[in-house]
Amino acid sequence: MQTFNPFGLQPVNSPQGPGVRPGNNAGSIASGAAFNVFMNAPVQIDAATPSSNLILSTALGAAGAGAAANRIIGSFQGVEFTLTATGRRTVSNFWPSGTVATQITAWYTRDPWLTYKIQANGSIPATALGAQVSLTTNGSANGNTTTGFSTVGVESSTGFTQSSTNQLRIVGFDLDPNNSPGDPFTIVQVQISMHQDVANQVAY
Repeated sequence: MQTFNPFGLQPVNSPQGPGVRPGNNAGSIASGAAFNVFMNAPVQIDAATPSSNLILSTALGAAGAGAAANRIIGSFQGVEFTLTATGRRTVSNFWPSGTVATQITAWYTRDPWLTYKIQANGSIPATALGAQVSLTTNGSANGNTTTGFSTVGVESSTGFTQSSTNQLRIVGFDLDPNNSPGDPFTIVQVQISMHQDVANQVAY
């Protein structure tokens, strides 16, 4: 039986061809940014400051229209930077909170049609295909600073309505032999419904 061991929003497939083609999407993170950004964490381009830096997307919770803070541009895929204190060039799969650096290049997925896999914190039935769901809490503490990977998942308690908009649309179920619709802590395949580059897409 599967346990809840979430791994964030992991890209798995692209309609442009077999495998994943995240593309060369390079952004930045503000030097000294006081939050961790883990591998596969859902991120957005900061529109509130605005700075064009990457920040974490806030979980929406119950289905609804959402706000700018809930939109997602893609999934964080690592960062490289030059440490101000030592001048050392560093490559990391996550951004450590408070890092002071220059020449910061952060990598992320951006194609709105990418398919991702993500684990739910409960059971998701086959009838939820086409429904939309929220992230579990997506914050500085939602990851592992040893491995660098996100521990964000899908919030299953928000229900599976086909009449509203939320952050992620369920488009399938992961093909792992240990995973099936309705299993505890189901792993689902999703696309981003509240993508920063496109209008919100209502569930079907």
